[in-house]
Amino acid sequence: MNMFEEARALWGTIKMCGISQVELAKKLGVSQSFVANKLRLLKYSPYMQDIIVESGLTERHARAILRLPDESAQRLAIARVRADRLSVAECEEVVDSLLARIPQTAVSKAQCEAKIETLKAVLDSTLLSLTSAGIRATKHTEEDGEKIYITLSICRPERAGAVN
Repeated sequence: MNMFEEARALWGTIKMCGISQVELAKKLGVSQSFVANKLRLLKYSPYMQDIIVESGLTERHARAILRLPDESAQRLAIARVRADRLSVAECEEVVDSLLARIPQTAVSKAQCEAKIETLKAVLDSTLLSLTSAGIRATKHTEEDGEKIYITLSICRPERAGAVN
């Protein structure tokens, strides 16, 4: 059984039995981090799992390479580790050097875009709630390539019979 089959077996047990990683670790007599480290391997796509197994990499190599943000960087690291028969420590150095060459904005761009879309949806929902309650409100969005400006304008309700 390879590392990915073991990870899938652990995940299946957790789901089938409805237990936590901690509970599974206790039942197996291993640490929770052992279970978590195995499960983390399932972040690889099936294609990448096949490449790792075919390349003869160890689980520690695979976990080190998993730090890279995308499959192309991961494939590059795997090729280097395989070609030069690198130790885990050397593999970690390769991963560190690849990470250093990746602009930090590129690493989190997809996460940032997802958060922006979530924020827009929340504001749309807020606008709908306000207008449904009879409160006049508008939302204006403007983008300039570098920034997104979102303005939510809410009209104060007029007070009936207010004394001036």
